[in-house]
Amino acid sequence: MQLKSLVYLGSAFTLVFGATTQDVLNDINTLRSRLNTLDNDLHGFSGGILDALAIHNAATSVQSATDDTTSDVQDVPTPISEADAQSILDAITGIAPIIKDSLTTIVAKKSDFESVPLGGISIARGDLNNLAGSTSNLEDALIASTPADLLDEANAIRNEIDAAFAAAIAAF
Repeated sequence: MQLKSLVYLGSAFTLVFGATTQDVLNDINTLRSRLNTLDNDLHGFSGGILDALAIHNAATSVQSATDDTTSDVQDVPTPISEADAQSILDAITGIAPIIKDSLTTIVAKKSDFESVPLGGISIARGDLNNLAGSTSNLEDALIASTPADLLDEANAIRNEIDAAFAAAIAAF
């Protein structure tokens, strides 16, 4: 009976106080793992419907993790401390190269996607657009929570990621 009470108390605490910075950092670690899977799948892709499906599933998984992270960022009570914001910014800075590499790789593999029967290029284009939208939502939430003295750094990372998405989407 006591365990049940603790579970309810924990659930109520989360509802009342929202997410924590640690929740966001955990989400970013999950996102990193899923991005690595997507990046590895893209690097190994040389055409074929089964590989294209694996990439699509990995992209969907990245989008889900991105959306979960956005939700938690929005639920962190504000104002967020400068130290917490820096930790989150450092974590995002750590995944930015994976995002950019994945986007560069998908552009390099465009002809392989074109060779996939049943609309491989359309699926890749749709995944790019969906990921760009989810990423933009996360960026908006992060920027809204960032203390003023870290905004330049946060916007610089955002601009790098957005430029990589724009180039990839333009290629498709």
